[in-house]
Amino acid sequence: MSVFNPDKVHLVQKLSIHNSDVTSCDFSKHLCLATGSGDKKVVVCEWKKDLGFVEASYSPLIGHKYSITCVRFSSSHILATTSVDGHTILWDIKNGKSIHTLVQANGLGVRVLSFSGDGTMLVSAGEGGTFCLWTILPNSVALSRAVSGHDDESIQGTAFSPDSNLLVTGDVTGSYKIWSVEYLKDNQDTSLTVVRDAHDLGINCMEFSPQHSVITNEEGLKQCEYTMISCGNDQNIAIWSVILICGGKTAGEKLCYSTLQKRLYGHSSAVSQIRISLDGSLLASTSIDKTVRIWQLSNEKCVKILEGHSRYVTSAAFSSDASLLVTGSNDRMVFVWDLTGQFGINTEMPSMSLSPTFFSNEEINSDNDMMDGVQLVEKLSVHSSAVNSCHFGHSLFVSGGSDKKIAIWKWFEQTFTLSKIINDAHRFTIHQVELSPSEKTLVSASLDGTAIIWDSSSGEVEKSGFHISGSGIRCARFSPNGEFLAVGGDDDKLSLYSVPSFEEIGSTTCDDSGVVCLAFSPNSDIVIAGTSDGHVHCFSTKLFSTAVLFLLENAHDLGVSTLDFAAISHMLNIGETGKDKYEVVSGGMDCLVKVWNMKVAERTMMPVWSLSGHGGNITCVRYSPKLAELLASTATDKTCRIWDSYSGNCLHIVENHDSIMTCCAFSPDATLLATGSMDKSISIWELPKNLSFQLFVSSRLNPSQPTEELLTGWLERSGVSPAVELTSSDILETPIEELLDKIGIFEESKRANIEKLVRSLREEPPHDFICPITHHIMRDPVIAPDGYRYERTAIEAWLGSGEKRSPMTNENFDDITLEPDVDLKNRIREYLRE
Repeated sequence: MSVFNPDKVHLVQKLSIHNSDVTSCDFSKHLCLATGSGDKKVVVCEWKKDLGFVEASYSPLIGHKYSITCVRFSSSHILATTSVDGHTILWDIKNGKSIHTLVQANGLGVRVLSFSGDGTMLVSAGEGGTFCLWTILPNSVALSRAVSGHDDESIQGTAFSPDSNLLVTGDVTGSYKIWSVEYLKDNQDTSLTVVRDAHDLGINCMEFSPQHSVITNEEGLKQCEYTMISCGNDQNIAIWSVILICGGKTAGEKLCYSTLQKRLYGHSSAVSQIRISLDGSLLASTSIDKTVRIWQLSNEKCVKILEGHSRYVTSAAFSSDASLLVTGSNDRMVFVWDLTGQFGINTEMPSMSLSPTFFSNEEINSDNDMMDGVQLVEKLSVHSSAVNSCHFGHSLFVSGGSDKKIAIWKWFEQTFTLSKIINDAHRFTIHQVELSPSEKTLVSASLDGTAIIWDSSSGEVEKSGFHISGSGIRCARFSPNGEFLAVGGDDDKLSLYSVPSFEEIGSTTCDDSGVVCLAFSPNSDIVIAGTSDGHVHCFSTKLFSTAVLFLLENAHDLGVSTLDFAAISHMLNIGETGKDKYEVVSGGMDCLVKVWNMKVAERTMMPVWSLSGHGGNITCVRYSPKLAELLASTATDKTCRIWDSYSGNCLHIVENHDSIMTCCAFSPDATLLATGSMDKSISIWELPKNLSFQLFVSSRLNPSQPTEELLTGWLERSGVSPAVELTSSDILETPIEELLDKIGIFEESKRANIEKLVRSLREEPPHDFICPITHHIMRDPVIAPDGYRYERTAIEAWLGSGEKRSPMTNENFDDITLEPDVDLKNRIREYLRE
């Protein structure tokens, strides 16, 4: 560790790398330097002997729309950047590619971010008084909690305690709050303590010292003592003592106290930022007075004043060994200072390439390569405002948007021909459009309080006035059998209509909560409604009344935003697919996609998967038709994720839109996927030709799907109608040539494809490819502490349910570390390719 020498502090390098004010800067552990600016760029530099800091080959990082507000490295060497565009982006500093884009829950600008000491948590905060707590998992990022904790006042400072037990947030009114991270994860939004008027005119920054102490008495009562430092527009720096008492007889109760110890004076204007060295010995403060002050925390004295910037200094950061200090300024310059007198341009320093990355190389590559195989084949741009909804029929494709316009296309293979545009279809924004199963009509739902039935060929109104509300209509969907239409909206009502007469069968209210989304079961017997309070209501279409069959409460924090049914069930533990057993997917404002096992007779919806990865609110979820092998989800993070319905794994991440993705839809044969966006466009994507076949192969061991159901579903999706009804013994025992004749397939290319399918159904895959939990071929195998290989999402769901025992041996796990089995993963990939 280098020794700070105030007499030998000198300027090593001046960097002119931005076209606007430098707003933030930070060092990684291995001397990678990152800076953010009002020019919307993040510049990453690495040290080169005789040259000093020079830009990395991939720099600058472009991804934010507006000014960068904060850049921070985690202890695991992830770079996170925030902006007033409301996004937090995580970057891989080895190649400059984005790993994840996180969207602030309230959609407003992000001003500050902080990592926990172990790099497993991230907090982003800013305008509107909301902060988001994110959990960084080995291959994804999940929103743990979004809290509106500061009465709409902008949060300027955040910090984790060194043991990651506490989180502090400070706002522009000068108040700060201390939160228990454990409580936040348990959905408790009450802060442990609040301190008012910590700084007149507002707090600008907050930091915890890495030094802290823990005292435990004989009864197990634990007292943790921390030092916290803040700065503000009142020109001073405040040092606080924070004491947390927990454990012992207090059980889950935590008590927290924060008292002012001292204020440090010296700056002649607002203090813009403070940073503490990793060893806790030094404090750097930047100010509007154009100076940087270095303080010795042991005696709370200012030991050095750095001058040189021509305008106010915005930010600073220590290197990990406190030998260097970087400062950024409104003068557009970045200064690098030597604090020991031992460094110069010709000094040999550790290379950035030595820096490990939290996400393994394979995991990062798999995320960045998830677009591979998904090809953009068409971009439809006829809307003048946000596209809010889209839907495929067998030959038609429709969309509706905020421009009050409905567009109707004819499509064949990958060609889309605009057939009709209905201008001013509604007085206000169109929220959803959907074709009837016959394609003869389509329904549109609008915030003007009406739902309208249109002739899809002529574009003329076929039925209007049958549903009128004083509030906005959010959703309208046809049942798969074409006999029902359900409509819901902000008036809390769910209405069911008979088709084609559109006579009302009945209507009911959903507990004073707006109906946001709807879905019908594949047999049309059940309709479910998702509401803004986070609940899912289940009704019978045959016996529709005000009485709900059952209610799933709190399906999603902050509200349910989208719902869909799978045509068939995928999980072995779901049991046989029957008349009253279904698989449902939901998306919510908590950034999660959840898959549920619905059993109507038992009045239950039990969770199967909770799929994390999106960095923003889920806007739409849809299963692929027939076999439902694929699940697509769109979100405010500007991405669409394609999931494997059998394993819960994310197969592809689709990114192309410049704004929030609002909707998605599969073509009937699942070869195309459409995504709509607030950027006014619709993208048509071609999915990998072998994708659904590989999923078909990997699913065939599931006894909940009879062999004949699998093959018949595949044939129907491929446009083949079997000439006779097939039985399981037909498929497994009849000679293939005879079976193909029996099905009625005579075209050579089709015969070859179906022969491949039949052979795959008859062939047993290697036993070690099968997950013992799901009984499907694994996609992402991991080795658990019991030595068995499991599908990652399956064993994570097992452990997430509170189980600490092996699913195979029933013995307790000593730890829950999961090790990727890369060799097995590659063998499975090769098997599926073949």
